[in-house]
Amino acid sequence: MADFSSIFSAIPPVTRVFLLGTAIITGPCLLQLISPADVAWSWWRITRFYEIWRPITTFFYGGGGFPLLYDFFLIYRNSSALERDVFLNDTAQYAWLHIMLGIFIHCLNIPFGLPFLFRPLLHAQTYIWCRSNATLKVSIFGLITIPTSLYPPALILLDVLTGGPTKALGGVLGVLSGHTWWYFETYLPSLAPPHLRRPNPFGTPARFRALFSGSSPRSTSTAWGGSRLAPTAGATTATRTAGNNVVNEMRYRWGSGQRLGGNPL
Repeated sequence: MADFSSIFSAIPPVTRVFLLGTAIITGPCLLQLISPADVAWSWWRITRFYEIWRPITTFFYGGGGFPLLYDFFLIYRNSSALERDVFLNDTAQYAWLHIMLGIFIHCLNIPFGLPFLFRPLLHAQTYIWCRSNATLKVSIFGLITIPTSLYPPALILLDVLTGGPTKALGGVLGVLSGHTWWYFETYLPSLAPPHLRRPNPFGTPARFRALFSGSSPRSTSTAWGGSRLAPTAGATTATRTAGNNVVNEMRYRWGSGQRLGGNPL
């Protein structure tokens, strides 16, 4: 029990909430204490019966069986790595990322009306993780190893094989949502041609950040509205050299992510 407690407490806070939410919503459905229909997205029931929990609970029903176990592993691995290594434990910013991903997914889902949006959010999260670890390779079920650039489409292909086009559609919505965030957060402020660079219009609001009093902001705004890392207390002299300052100070340098058991290309 002590080992489990230490492992659980080591999970970053936003990832921990995501895992707990999935367990709290999916568990009772698997035990048949509640029906999945009670937590599914339904605009009609929201507007007619004021079941206002549905826009949130739809992201936490993950189905069952082996796919759920594998998805749990993806959340634990990818989300933990994102929160620690890319967002540098900036709880406010990482929580805001998921709020925006949820909004993007809901908007893209309007024409389709998918009842459960767990997989779209998982795919969006995985897409952003792959963008931040572009030099790694990942293993799928220990059978084949592919570059992270091919991982999102590979997961969509697996969705087609295991659940058909409808399941794969959720993956496509997730990838599009993740790419939308990457475009506004990374490409537009820092990678676009200089005359087109703009601040991220969906950046973390100051009032939202103020809600996380225990989370120290790890970034400050740059001249073009991007994010720049604040120096860490344990920085060494070597990391402060002129050649490494750009890498260490930029908030998102996609492709220079931390290694997660994969092998560099």
